[in-house]
Amino acid sequence: MSGIRKNPPESVSTFEQVQMYKTIYDDLTENGVLLQYHDRHGLGELAVIMCEMNELRSDLRLNGEWCEVQGDRNVIKKKNPSRDALEKIRPQCFRLMKEFKMTPSSRGKQVGVVESAGSNEDGWGDV
Repeated sequence: MSGIRKNPPESVSTFEQVQMYKTIYDDLTENGVLLQYHDRHGLGELAVIMCEMNELRSDLRLNGEWCEVQGDRNVIKKKNPSRDALEKIRPQCFRLMKEFKMTPSSRGKQVGVVESAGSNEDGWGDV
């Protein structure tokens, strides 16, 4: 285990965030991305944002896109605030993903198709 993987920054504070941090680190290093020790701060922020996105999506699944609130006179339908929060942090997530070369466009033009070791274990071949 690398010092980067073992030492997430303090911003990575919950169990879920630590697990996300390690998963992202493993994915990056498996794909040949070279990280320096100070990259752990950006990696940590990406892990936190991805966990926040998961929580917001969970709230949307549980409570729906709309909620009813008591207005001055009537009960009104209002957009779930989780939708706006999700839309606000999504660009930050994609920006960090690009920084870590986690999107096809950020990796540049590739010749041929390269499969990673785990790509045959996704279960889709069994369908």
